[in-house]
Amino acid sequence: MQLAHLALSTLGLAALAVAQSNVSLDWIPFNRTQFDGNAALNTDGTVQLFWRLGEEYTTFGIASQSSGYLALGFSATGAMTGADMAVGLRGDNGSFVFENRHAAGFVTPQVSQDQTNNMRLIEGDQENGITYFIFEKKNKADCLTRQNDVFTDSWQWFIYAHSDQNTFAQHGPSNMGKEYVKLGTGNTVSVLDARPVNNTQEFIVLQPEVTIPPEETTYCYSLHKMPAGRKNFLVGERPVASSPLLHHLVLYACYVPADQLTDLLDKEPNCDWETYSNPCIGFVTEWAPGMSARTFEDGYGKPFGSDFYEYAMLETHYNNPELLVGETDAASYKFIYTDEQVGTEIGTLTLGNMQVNGWFMEPGKELVPVTTICTPECTDKWPAEGITAVSVFHHMHFRGRNMRVQIVRNGTEIAPLSTIRDFDYGYQFSKALDNVQLLPGDQLITTCEFNTMNDTAPVPGGQPSSSEMCFAWVDYYPLNSVLGCTQVDPGLSDPSQPHAAVGMCLVSTAPEPELYASTAFTTPFQQLPVIGDNCTSDALSVPGASGAAILNTCPETDVCFSLNVPEQSQSSGSGDIYFQLSAPTTYAWVALAQGTMMSNANIFLMHSSADGSNVTLSPRSTTGHVMPTHNDAADITLLEGSGISNGRMTANVRCSNCSTWSTGSMSLQDTSSDWVYAHQRGPAINSDDMNVAITQHDTEGGFQWDLSRATGGPDANPFLATGANTTTSSSSAGGAHSQTGMAQAHGAMASIAFVAIFPSGAILVRLASLPGLAWIHGGLQIFGYAVFIAAAGLGIFMANRDDYLQEPHAIIGILLLAVLFFMPIVGTIHHKMFKKVQKRTMWSYGHIFTGRIGIVLGMVNGGLGLQLANAESAYTIAYGVFAGLMGAGYISVIVFAELKRAKGSSKTSGTFGSDEGKRLDRQGSGSGSDQ
Repeated sequence: MQLAHLALSTLGLAALAVAQSNVSLDWIPFNRTQFDGNAALNTDGTVQLFWRLGEEYTTFGIASQSSGYLALGFSATGAMTGADMAVGLRGDNGSFVFENRHAAGFVTPQVSQDQTNNMRLIEGDQENGITYFIFEKKNKADCLTRQNDVFTDSWQWFIYAHSDQNTFAQHGPSNMGKEYVKLGTGNTVSVLDARPVNNTQEFIVLQPEVTIPPEETTYCYSLHKMPAGRKNFLVGERPVASSPLLHHLVLYACYVPADQLTDLLDKEPNCDWETYSNPCIGFVTEWAPGMSARTFEDGYGKPFGSDFYEYAMLETHYNNPELLVGETDAASYKFIYTDEQVGTEIGTLTLGNMQVNGWFMEPGKELVPVTTICTPECTDKWPAEGITAVSVFHHMHFRGRNMRVQIVRNGTEIAPLSTIRDFDYGYQFSKALDNVQLLPGDQLITTCEFNTMNDTAPVPGGQPSSSEMCFAWVDYYPLNSVLGCTQVDPGLSDPSQPHAAVGMCLVSTAPEPELYASTAFTTPFQQLPVIGDNCTSDALSVPGASGAAILNTCPETDVCFSLNVPEQSQSSGSGDIYFQLSAPTTYAWVALAQGTMMSNANIFLMHSSADGSNVTLSPRSTTGHVMPTHNDAADITLLEGSGISNGRMTANVRCSNCSTWSTGSMSLQDTSSDWVYAHQRGPAINSDDMNVAITQHDTEGGFQWDLSRATGGPDANPFLATGANTTTSSSSAGGAHSQTGMAQAHGAMASIAFVAIFPSGAILVRLASLPGLAWIHGGLQIFGYAVFIAAAGLGIFMANRDDYLQEPHAIIGILLLAVLFFMPIVGTIHHKMFKKVQKRTMWSYGHIFTGRIGIVLGMVNGGLGLQLANAESAYTIAYGVFAGLMGAGYISVIVFAELKRAKGSSKTSGTFGSDEGKRLDRQGSGSGSDQ
């Protein structure tokens, strides 16, 4: 969406306000007095919406001057994606038809399973060129993935479409629209409209024209002086039409001393964004696709001036994926301001992932959460009476799907600050809140969820449009000095630092952000149950359905796992959960674990009991890649239905403390809960000992469970219950495949480099006699190093993600990556010096012995990597055989060559050896890499 379109939308909203007051409503066919509110949804007033709020249901009436279908959508963002839609039309038999539909995207909305509970028709008709209907909509959704709440205390996005045809199909381009409507009497302080404000002036922040480079991503920065005065107040924002390549623009307040900024004033924009560091840290406002004008209600404003900040930095981000040449832009933002004191001064708090670069998300996932915590150490800096949040601007890029900001107070989550589902990059806006109070010591948790299903490589966080961001900008009052609050990982920006979360607090009075350790990252809290996040099966949409919801996944044909979270546990955030392990008796043992890897996971291992007729379930744990041992802290019970029957082992398990364990935790409301599994084929173990020794697994993997689909039913054994609703998970083994594939690619490339390419190149230079041998040798070794770079990149990513950087395998790999970088340089010097003096120099010995040690160490490190990855024994044996044979051959060639050299040296004292020296001289090389 372009700014030009937004400017037209803004004018349309202004025209709408005029049309609403002048259009007669006498054409409405129903009794308008039954409603409390009314708004026109289009500029000419021919689509009218009415409403009356209720405690459980809100009644809506909609009428359109059209003779076909009429649709009204409840949207979280103003986009069709995720909208909960009411559709009315005349059926083929002449009767009026009312449908509840859901829009999964920009496709035809599908008829919902629930046609009686979420929305229900009161009356409707179509006559004399008018279609209308009145219906009730449930205020709190039963299933947030297919329905939407009604924002009865704030503003609600409505979308609409109509036609002159009674076949529900794509609408005409002029027969649709969206409108942000305030339904209730909540205390909101801004409107998404360009309303006039008395006693105000205008100013424009204008970026000098730039030629947009033919590059996918460009950021430009220009400094601007704000209107003079000790204390002025921004009361309105007006985006101005600009280039279609404009991705977003941000205005930052500059709190640094003025003398550090004046050299930047009235200069050409600095578009060298990869090396430029913006000194201005206070967020003022942002435009992004979907945003229109904004005006504060009377008595509210954002202060600026010599008492606050006098300069502002305009950041413009251009997205040019087609690499267009010659495109120019002079971006601008118009503001309305006053020099009269307002009653309430508004500030903006930045939440989310302020450490924009360095983090990655796993590809191929339906939902990947990214969470940051604003800790109590920072919110303690707020005034004693706290602050009041009035709006939130949620910002992600194209993969963004859902976002929420939770408030945790005294160890318990209270009502969420803000949530948004079905985020759409083209429909961004500042979401109005009904004055949410935040207190000193509150903990704010910001979570963004991204869809990476279309990605095959790790998705980075970063500034380009193709990367991702996670921000929530909160407008609040009264203004205070805290500008930003989040967590950072020092190790992402400085490899010498540990990978451990620390709090970060950004205040306007400090030149640098404050970094500190906080217990907020490890302290559990009581999570608020998510009303409406109860989508276990289609039966839930039918009143009275009460069967337990069982989520089942079979990552392999004969190995299956099932899960149930009782409603009481889901509501309280802790308590019993139920899971089942099922596998043939051809397996010695099978294990299911909570976590992303064996280390620090909550492991449950099943094997046959001593008498061979039942199963033993052993809770286990480990902090490294060693055999897990019994965990006596686990509170588990083996339930009825467990045992061995018809050649299968089954364990039905109740776990009473699986929401937390000594090395981790799991939210019972998580929609992407991580699990791993493993097993070993072989003879039955037949033991009641919960700490019996087991052999290493021959297969392992991982998957994610959407716990909302496993929630439902009473607190009892669900695997024996009648009427249980079993749902097959579609996400089984997804994580395992991508993780395993990445690990296999890393191992394969590193093995090719150290077991094949490097030693082959060294052997070649010892035994062959070819023209240009040194260059063949050098090219081969450089190719091997390129392969190793690719392998190391994958390895570092996985080690950073899984906290393996401290393991010997990772340390050795990084050391080899650094040392081998210098080998071609040292080899070239060695080659030139040898040709000159016809004997080895210190460069020769440095190159030769570093290469020899590097190759042997690389082979050994491959074995350490297999051990770290808990690789199957077949892979370990195969690697050992090939590495052993190549290593033996390589060492034999070295010994042979050195003996030959020593023999030649004894005949031609002081030289490299007459035969070898002449051979190398004829080749024009002098052993470019004498490894």
